[in-house]
Amino acid sequence: MSRLKALLAFTLSFSIIAALPGCAPMDSGGSQPKDVIPAGYTYHPKPRPEIVSPEAAKKDLAALLAGSKNPGIKYHGQPGLNNSANEEALTAFIRGKSGPITFWYDPQNELLFMAFSGSSALDDRIEVHPRILFFYADLLDQPIVVIKTTEWPSWGRHVVEKNMEGIVRPYKIHFPGLMSFVFEGLPDAQRFADDLFVIQQALQKKHDERLALFQAKATQYRGMKVKPPVSEEQRKYIVQANALNQRKEYAGAIDLYSKVIDVDPVSFPPAYFNLALLCAQMQRFQPAIAYMKQYLLLVPDANDARAAQDKIYEWELK
Repeated sequence: MSRLKALLAFTLSFSIIAALPGCAPMDSGGSQPKDVIPAGYTYHPKPRPEIVSPEAAKKDLAALLAGSKNPGIKYHGQPGLNNSANEEALTAFIRGKSGPITFWYDPQNELLFMAFSGSSALDDRIEVHPRILFFYADLLDQPIVVIKTTEWPSWGRHVVEKNMEGIVRPYKIHFPGLMSFVFEGLPDAQRFADDLFVIQQALQKKHDERLALFQAKATQYRGMKVKPPVSEEQRKYIVQANALNQRKEYAGAIDLYSKVIDVDPVSFPPAYFNLALLCAQMQRFQPAIAYMKQYLLLVPDANDARAAQDKIYEWELK
């Protein structure tokens, strides 16, 4: 009788623990765990009292990325790599990334996310890898939403070690064509989304101010009989940007062309054309469109104006 009571007590205590949020068991095949939050749940970000500036938001993002529960990543800039059949190519694509890397797949062998360590929140972007970048500028006109998904990993593989059992990260922040961030817990996903929201609002305000100023400068530039010359500093950045572009280091080329227009926003209109093409190369079509429109504001009668406008039409479909 005493053994029976002990067994019943153990069974009851296990049932209570399993019913608690976050304590639901999951089998090794990555099956869906029990959760009090239903699939399809959405969260729209809002400012938090402790995050009073975009700088504070970036600092908080850095802490989240460096933590033990940092988000998984799915990069959409190279969609052909997101299948286990192309795992070797994906591994080559991220070669040089330090720390452990794990790929997690669904039952159809499609990549759900990659688990990294050592991602960084920089001044203008989140850098997972020199080739896997999320620029804050891409937040303009993008909805930021956390959604509870039903995407459960079936299996995973450590890049240098062995197959692994599934881990559930059901809370997703998805930016089409760019990147998805997935989280194990809702609070971290909400915090990440709130930080991005603060950055987005600051960027939108700055973007609107810069656009109004640029339009005035473009009007002035078009009326000049003698155009301003390209400075030696700008020439240095142009040459270096072209060199990085030849090496397919597009993010570095974008940084350098951005410096060209920081020195003088109108003296070298092709910088906007080249920035547009570089952004499109990285699947960043919204900033590509914005840069190409700025190019056409400066030189609407350029020989390649027709081709530039056609590129805008093409990118609007992405």
